[in-house]
Amino acid sequence: MHSRYENKQIKNLWSDEGKLNGWQAVELAVIEARVNLKRIPKEVYVKIKELLEANPIDIDWWKKCDSELQHDLNAFVMERVRFLPIELHQYFHDGLTSYDTEESPFVRNLENSLMVLSRQYEKIQELLEKLAQKHRFTIMMGKTHGQDAELQSFGKRALTWLVSCDAAYDQIMQASKVLEYSKLSGAIGNYGGLDPELEVEALNILGLKPYYGATQIMPRVIYAPIAQGICNLVMTLDNVALNIRLAARTGLPLLREPFGKKQTGSTKMPQKQNTIKTEQTEGQMRLVKAYMLALTENVITWEERAIEQSCVERVAWPDIFHASSQVLTVMEKILAGLRVYPDNMLQEIINSRGTYAAGEVKEFLKKHLSDTALTYEDIYRLVQLACFNVFEVSPERLAIRDTLATSYDEAMVKLSELGKLPAEKNISIMDLIKNGDLRVSDQLAITQDQVDIFNQLLQNLFHSKSGQIDLDILFEWIAIFSPAHLLKNEETLFANIIGL
Repeated sequence: MHSRYENKQIKNLWSDEGKLNGWQAVELAVIEARVNLKRIPKEVYVKIKELLEANPIDIDWWKKCDSELQHDLNAFVMERVRFLPIELHQYFHDGLTSYDTEESPFVRNLENSLMVLSRQYEKIQELLEKLAQKHRFTIMMGKTHGQDAELQSFGKRALTWLVSCDAAYDQIMQASKVLEYSKLSGAIGNYGGLDPELEVEALNILGLKPYYGATQIMPRVIYAPIAQGICNLVMTLDNVALNIRLAARTGLPLLREPFGKKQTGSTKMPQKQNTIKTEQTEGQMRLVKAYMLALTENVITWEERAIEQSCVERVAWPDIFHASSQVLTVMEKILAGLRVYPDNMLQEIINSRGTYAAGEVKEFLKKHLSDTALTYEDIYRLVQLACFNVFEVSPERLAIRDTLATSYDEAMVKLSELGKLPAEKNISIMDLIKNGDLRVSDQLAITQDQVDIFNQLLQNLFHSKSGQIDLDILFEWIAIFSPAHLLKNEETLFANIIGL
C-alpha cells in the first residue's frame, strides 16, 4: 500500500517481522504441546525457546535465503535452526507442513486487523449518533430519484446512515467468528505429521481451536465473508460520503465536508471548495472492492493445495485493511467537522412550494371529496396539476427559456435581462388548491373543462354555503403541511435506534 494511505498498526501486523515472529510462536507452541503431553523432556522446549529468543530473527538473512530457496517457510526454518545445536534440530518444525506453521499467525493477523477497524468504527458510530441527536429537529427535504420527495429531519437521515453502517459492521463481526479456529493437520489435512491430540494441545496454547476438514490450508470460503463484510461496510460509508457530496453541490449547499482555513480547492479556480475527502473515500472503496473480489476467488484451489491464494493474500489482506482504515479515518474527519446549513435546508423546503406534502394533500382530498364524482385518478391528477402549476414560470422568463441565443453577445443580453426580472412569486400548492386556482398545463392531458370542475369542487370544499371559509376544514388543511404532523412518527426511529 502507498505510504500515503497506510495504517501503521496494520503495517506492523503484516510486516515480515510480525509474520516471522508469528511463525516462531507456532513452532514453539508445538514443542511446548509435546512437553505437556509428556512426549519430550521439558528442557528441550526451555533450551530451544531460550536460544531463539536470545537470537532474534535476522530478516535480511531470511530474505537472502528465501531468494535462493524460493520458499519463505523453509528459509525461516533454516534461519532459526542455525542457532540450535544439531541435537535439537529434530524438534523444530517436526511433522509440520508450511501452512501448519502459517495458518495460526494468519488468523491472528486477521483478528488483530479487525480490532483496529473496530476501534475506528466505534468513533464513526458515536459521531453519527451525535449528529442524529443534534439535528433531531433540523427539517429538510428528503429526496428519491434525485427529486424532492417528503419532509424529514436531518437527524433521521443520520439515523439511516447509522443503521446501514451498523448492519454492515455486524456482518463482519458475524463472519469473524471463524477466527477462533486454525489447523495443524498436515500436508493434506489427515494428520500425516501431527496427531489430533497434539493439534488440540498446540492450538490451545495459541488460544485457538482445531478446524476439522481442512486440507493443507483452511478452506478460504470461511474467510471470504470477512472480506465481503469489510467491503460492505466501506461501500456503506462511501454511500454516506456520496450523500454528503451530493448535498455540497454549488447553488444551495446543504452540507459541506470540512475545509481548512489554508486549504485550496483548485490551482486555477480560487472559488472552488472541492469535495476531496468524500471523493477519496470513493477511490478507496474501489480498491476495497477489487481486493474483496480477489480474496473471494481464493475459495478456488486445486485439490488439497496450490499456491494461487498465497500471492493474493500477501497483497490483498493487508491492503484491504489499509484501504478500509483510510476510509474510516477520512469519514471520521468528515463527520466530526461536517458543516450543516439549516437555512439552506429550509430554503429548499420553501422552494418546493408545498409539494413536500403532496401525498398528504392527496389523502385529504380523497377523504373530503369522497361524495363527489371524482375518481382516485381524478384526485391524483388534481394534485399533480397543482404541483406543476406552482412551478410555471413568468412569460418573460419563458421567452428567455424558449429562445436560444445565436451569439455570445446575445447570450450576454439574455443574462442581463434575466438578472433584471423580478423574483418569481412563490406560490404554494397550499394556497393554490385552497383557493381553487388551478390552471391548464401544457405538461398534462387535462382539459379546461376538467380544471373548471376541480376548481369548483375545491371552492365548495373550503367554503360553507354562505361563502365563508370553513374554519374546521381550513385548520385541518393547514396542519397537513406542518412538520409536527408530517414528522410525528420519526420519534419511533429515534427511540428504537438510539433510545432518544
